[in-house]
Amino acid sequence: KGDETTGLFTRFMGLILPHKKLLVEIFLASVLYTLMGLAGAFYFKYLIDTILVDGLIKTLHIVSTGFIILTVFKVLMNAFRRHLLLYLSQKIDISLILTYYQHVLELPMSFFDSRKVGEILSRLSDASKIRSAISGATITVMIDTLMVIAGGIVLYIQSPILFWVASIVIPFYIITIWSFNKPFQRIHRQEMEQAADLQSYLVESISGMETIKAFNGETAATLETEGRFIKFIKSIFKASWMINLQSSLQVALTSISSVVILWVGGLQVIKGNISIGQLISFNALLAYYYDPIQNLISLQPQLQEAYVASDRLGEILDLDIEKINERNTIKKEKFNGKFEIRNLHFRYGTREEVLKGISFNIEPGEKVALVGESGSGKTTLVKLLLKYYLTEEGEILIDDYNIKDISYESLRNRIGYVPQDVLLFSGTIRENIAFGMNNVSMEEVVEAAKKSKAHDFINKLPLRYETMVGERGSNLSGGQKQRIAIARAILKNPDILILDEATSNLDTATEQAIHQTIDRVSQDITTIIIAHRLSTILSCDKIIVLEDGKIAEMGSHEELLARKGKYYNLWKSQTLEAREVEEEVS
Repeated sequence: KGDETTGLFTRFMGLILPHKKLLVEIFLASVLYTLMGLAGAFYFKYLIDTILVDGLIKTLHIVSTGFIILTVFKVLMNAFRRHLLLYLSQKIDISLILTYYQHVLELPMSFFDSRKVGEILSRLSDASKIRSAISGATITVMIDTLMVIAGGIVLYIQSPILFWVASIVIPFYIITIWSFNKPFQRIHRQEMEQAADLQSYLVESISGMETIKAFNGETAATLETEGRFIKFIKSIFKASWMINLQSSLQVALTSISSVVILWVGGLQVIKGNISIGQLISFNALLAYYYDPIQNLISLQPQLQEAYVASDRLGEILDLDIEKINERNTIKKEKFNGKFEIRNLHFRYGTREEVLKGISFNIEPGEKVALVGESGSGKTTLVKLLLKYYLTEEGEILIDDYNIKDISYESLRNRIGYVPQDVLLFSGTIRENIAFGMNNVSMEEVVEAAKKSKAHDFINKLPLRYETMVGERGSNLSGGQKQRIAIARAILKNPDILILDEATSNLDTATEQAIHQTIDRVSQDITTIIIAHRLSTILSCDKIIVLEDGKIAEMGSHEELLARKGKYYNLWKSQTLEAREVEEEVS
């Protein structure tokens, strides 16, 4: 959970206050609408007590025509008010949802390690509940409170006795609201958590469709979804049942109260204290007293839902962003690429240490390879160099500055990174190569693609660089995606180049060609390569062999072979495999 520093009221007011002018316009429109309604209610009293009694035909036509015109204006005013409310809703939606999305993007990587994608996305639907409450409740509270006061005054003027009879029901309304407070809060939280759980599994299953089909897992996935969906439906049913129960009690109280008012009012007419017209007029005006009270009561489920939604949204919005202290950091325009790693320790959360006391140096312009078996800590080390995570113990110095003191933005601006799992976004190939970079010309994009050996296959596509790549680059092969990712890194013209198994999906000929390109591009810049195939790192100045989170060996290719240690065994096994393949082919 977040630190809960921002309360519900503060969060609501922060969204509402920027739209003060619009709120005033809605308020004035609502006041005019209410006054028109109150004026119309007196039509019945005047009709019964004066026009019908005195037989004023001409007056009947004039007053009735005036009432129709008033009704038309009332309808138009209501339509205008609803239009303003819709406009307010859109403004709040834009502010709330984009603020949430931007905040999520600025959270540290550790946040994404502990949250499911569906769980994060479900907060967006929670945001819509807050918007509904703000746009609905704000106006309802303002207008209906005013209407209760105005309606009460008018009713009291009409008949003090009937007013007090009508007001007897209010304490019962308050009891109804208070008694449903905790149940609504509990049920709505359960409903939102079940929705998040369902959405998480749906995202997970659709993303893993290839695996589901490969293992004939359609039935198992359907049953799992069904179980989660049934839980979600049950939570919706509970919430709806509670709303229905409260609504039924509200209707019962209103109906009983209306009968009692007519009962007492009838006695008052018989005794001659009020006229029939006054009773009918009082009954018509009663709607402007009871309806706003009922509207305020009806807000409770919505407000409770918004309260829970705000609480869930606050769990994320109250988390510190990655760049919270960015102002006090060093902003470098260029890096020499000197690294000094001192006694580095790191673990993910409370799990076992991944890196255990690593120390080494990289000189500016040096090409360094990280090798080792899966789980030895190679990718974790790279993530620390990119400042995805902060070190638990030990130091990382870049150009003699502690990495913690260097601005996130300036560091990542000068690092070209090609990850092991390449992600392309929905858009054109040109947009993906130039992702995150401004004012990049088409010539620069093409040149980067040529260097990464991507230009030839791009030219064969129907729309060339304007070809849409599909979600996650679905219509491209693994090798094509890797070449685009390498082009993206080259286009950045970085001071430091980091390649994490960047050529693992390429054929041997293309891999060799790209490594020649990397050799040319990486001249005079620090390059860190994570490699599985050792044949691709022979030209590296330094090879660091990691084993179980520690440095097992370090040196050049020739030095490590001469030691006949861990690297020698890895090289020997890969060379032996290559020879066996050649013998089988021959």
